[in-house]
Amino acid sequence: MRPALLLLIPALITLLPAVLSSNTEPGLPAPSNVHIDSYNMKHIVKWDPVKVKDESMPVMYSVGFQLYRDFRELCINITETECDFTEKIQSTWRGKMMVQAELGSRRSEWVVLPDFQPSKNTIIGPVKSLDLNSHSENLAVDFSPPFSPIPDVLAIEYNLSYWKEDSREKKTVNLRSARTYVLDNLERYTNYCVQVYAHTPYIKGLMSDPVCKTTVTDMTYIVVLVCVLVFVLIVGIIGLLVIPEKPLHQAVSKIKNWLDGPYRIPSHVLDYLEDPPPLAQQEYTQNTLEEQQCDHISIVLLDPCQDDHEEMRPDHHQSDSDKT
Repeated sequence: MRPALLLLIPALITLLPAVLSSNTEPGLPAPSNVHIDSYNMKHIVKWDPVKVKDESMPVMYSVGFQLYRDFRELCINITETECDFTEKIQSTWRGKMMVQAELGSRRSEWVVLPDFQPSKNTIIGPVKSLDLNSHSENLAVDFSPPFSPIPDVLAIEYNLSYWKEDSREKKTVNLRSARTYVLDNLERYTNYCVQVYAHTPYIKGLMSDPVCKTTVTDMTYIVVLVCVLVFVLIVGIIGLLVIPEKPLHQAVSKIKNWLDGPYRIPSHVLDYLEDPPPLAQQEYTQNTLEEQQCDHISIVLLDPCQDDHEEMRPDHHQSDSDKT
């Protein structure tokens, strides 16, 4: 019996640490719902918090990235339930994301995700600032990329679709690096709609919301321009009349004050009338004397009924006076 017991002693010694650890340090649950949110080349791994009965200590988390045989620590001993690793790995790296929970001396198992490569597994959002400008029978399409492209890593191209608003037939144009494109030979006075999405050889981006615009003719453009100029001119004149400290405003204010009265003869005119100069007085006196030296004219009235053949009777009074 003793030789048999001696053979069992090494096996018992090997199992003893595992038995003791299972009795003194129960296992810690692993994080659940571990997933990666990658949008426009911004990458965040998230998970649900691990719940434990002992709340005297916070649960800590560690995140790593297994790249072939190389393991890189991305976030160590954090209390948050997410880790932003955008700047911590390169866009062309391909590996497995791993998350583990820790509480004191206890650690959970690693949660391992499938292979992830930023340049192939991110989501490309819709383009930004999609705008249409109508010039005659053309539409100029302007837009911005969803994010700043990474040279030599992401070769972003764009697909532009346009159609008449009342038609289901769409036409598609592939744009490589251009962010401005002119749709020409369109129908006049027609409403066109445009959508654009970005894509790479591995990823198809999200489609933008449609933007619609009506084509106009050259004459309409000129009329609109003239209306704008007239409006600007009217506003400028009103500004000159209303805004204080402007020459035109001051001149108009002076004219308005003068017209509002009271009306008075200027002081220099009153002085001239009350005290005329000597030369004017001499002319006035001479004119007065000339008026006084006028000849007296006698007017004789003849009776039309008097006979032309009747001799005029002599005036006795006149004769007597002559004799005398």
